[in-house]
Amino acid sequence: MSITYIITITAALVVIARIITFRRAGRYRPGVSLLAWLIIVAMPVAAVYGPPLPELARWLIAIAMVALAVGVIRTGGNVAHLIPLRRQ
Repeated sequence: MSITYIITITAALVVIARIITFRRAGRYRPGVSLLAWLIIVAMPVAAVYGPPLPELARWLIAIAMVALAVGVIRTGGNVAHLIPLRRQ
C-alpha cells in the first residue's frame, strides 16, 4: 500500500467523521443533506474502489481529498458553507 492510498483513506475518514458529527442549528435543507450524504457515500468508494491510476493522478486525488477534509473541518462539518450559494 503506497503513501497516496494512506493519505486518501485518512482524508476520507476525516471528512466522513466530521460530517457525521455535524449538529445542525438552523433550518433543514434537503438539498444540502443529500449532498452531505453523497459525500459520505462517495468518499470511501473513490478512495478504495477507484480505478488503478498512474502515480501523478493518485497524488492529485490525495491532494483534492486533503483539501476537502481541510474545508470540512474549517466549516465545522457544514457542507452548505463549502458551496457558493447566492441568496436572492
